[in-house]
Amino acid sequence: MLHSFHPVIALAESLERSWQAYRERGEFDLFVEFTVSLNGLTERLRRRQMPGLVRTCQELENAALALFGDSTQHPMAVDQANGIERRFAQLLGEIRRQQHPLPARRLSDDSSAAPDDVGARPRRILIIAPAGHGWTASLQAQLAFFGFTTEQADWQSAANPTTPPLAILFVPERPGGAYPPKAVGSIMALRTRFPNSYFYCLAVPENLQSMVLLQRAGADACIPADSGISDILSRLLDLVRQEEMEADRVLVVEDSATASAHVSRALTQHGIDSLVIDDPRKLLEAVADYRPDAILMDMYMPFCSGIEATAALRQIPEYQALPVIYLSSESDIVQQVEALRLGGDQFLTKPANPVLLAAVVKTKIARYREMHHAGQHDGLTGLLNHSTAKMRIEQMCQSARMTGRLVVAMIDIDRFKRINDNYGHPFGDKVIRSLAWLLRGRLRNTDLIGRYGGEEFIVALPDMDINVAREQLDRIREDFAVLPHGHEEGPLFASFSCGLATLAGFADPAALIGAADSVLLDAKRQGRNRVLAAPDWWTTSLVDRMQMEEPAGGCL
Repeated sequence: MLHSFHPVIALAESLERSWQAYRERGEFDLFVEFTVSLNGLTERLRRRQMPGLVRTCQELENAALALFGDSTQHPMAVDQANGIERRFAQLLGEIRRQQHPLPARRLSDDSSAAPDDVGARPRRILIIAPAGHGWTASLQAQLAFFGFTTEQADWQSAANPTTPPLAILFVPERPGGAYPPKAVGSIMALRTRFPNSYFYCLAVPENLQSMVLLQRAGADACIPADSGISDILSRLLDLVRQEEMEADRVLVVEDSATASAHVSRALTQHGIDSLVIDDPRKLLEAVADYRPDAILMDMYMPFCSGIEATAALRQIPEYQALPVIYLSSESDIVQQVEALRLGGDQFLTKPANPVLLAAVVKTKIARYREMHHAGQHDGLTGLLNHSTAKMRIEQMCQSARMTGRLVVAMIDIDRFKRINDNYGHPFGDKVIRSLAWLLRGRLRNTDLIGRYGGEEFIVALPDMDINVAREQLDRIREDFAVLPHGHEEGPLFASFSCGLATLAGFADPAALIGAADSVLLDAKRQGRNRVLAAPDWWTTSLVDRMQMEEPAGGCL
């Protein structure tokens, strides 16, 4: 695995010691420490994409918070303490069972295609459906195209996969109908057996009662009846390409050493990294160097107030959306409203409850990251957009300059204008999404995939020989050419052309991308539906001349 499981075990065992100390001494402060650390464990499990354990940990955390009370209510009653201890023992046992996860499988069956993608997640999918249900064969065929292996079981038999699946897809007897009690019971039983698999209930009726019931049973997502295979594929591909989520980073601007120590400790207990500065004049430099996801800003400091510091920060376009949370003993509602009006996002009164502080910080960071993600990704495919892809390739070129082992591919769907003209733009969008998902499904987590514009894609393959890259993309091309795209007239097919170039032959990112684009044009001229690589004798000046000679407005 790319990331060791040891930090989770260490945190869980630290929690165990905290709980044992509370049981022995019954002190309220020890129970507070246990509850706060429990929230930190929940966050750690969430970053590792372990939904079942997250749910179990949240339930335990809620049970503990319900017994928070005040110091006069501790030590708690023996039956309450025993209930907490039973839940915690179950959680700890499951965490220890997960300590040695299975190694990730190779994405490609061909050992020559690419090195192991050590960050990838296993692609085994379990489908629970009524015996002989028509959806099962269709789901298996579609998932196979995108690199998933599937197992099947019906609702009557006990599913027994050899290893925990990445995800379980539940198909009801009647699309759009409520799941019967027996099916809900089966979901609950499977959730107990596979706490870290993702559970997707398909064809769920769009009513709150059904969705809440399935969520309580253990469903991670309820997919409406009118959603197709595309929605399911998108969700599964997001799972296999996710690495452990990056830790949240918070910049604390606070001149009081006592207050900053309290805040930093609360953040650390919740798995949030922090950096403290005691002088607001260091703000802009610290933000540029540390790149925080949020700022905790004291209202009253030497030299300037928190409001003035935030107003200055907002003058820089890059930081206009960065969350700023004020911390102050100020209780005047007029001052609080003014602070928010002048650029703040939230106001917390000192001393802030550590659980509330962490919850506010994590919520603000989650929304900030969602907005940041939307600004860097294409809305139709979820791939990197044009500008972000080019920027990332420039960074990859810098990293690979010593070895020259970086391949860039330009891909274009053949005769796409005809597809749009003959079958409509919605169908054209479906073809674009299918190619995007096929690329995401077949390439490594370390590979870059972007939508360059329209029906054109850009791919960057680090640490790969150009001949290996050509073979791998040619297999993807062959599979895309036989991938059926559903249409009312029957299944339709499309193809793509691809041009590749390697950094070893072109010194800078612009020349590298230009070379791949020129080879793509050659592939189109030679009949389309093919993958070509730039010859060794191509030079930057030759590529520049070829691009100047390209026919304007040609439809290839």
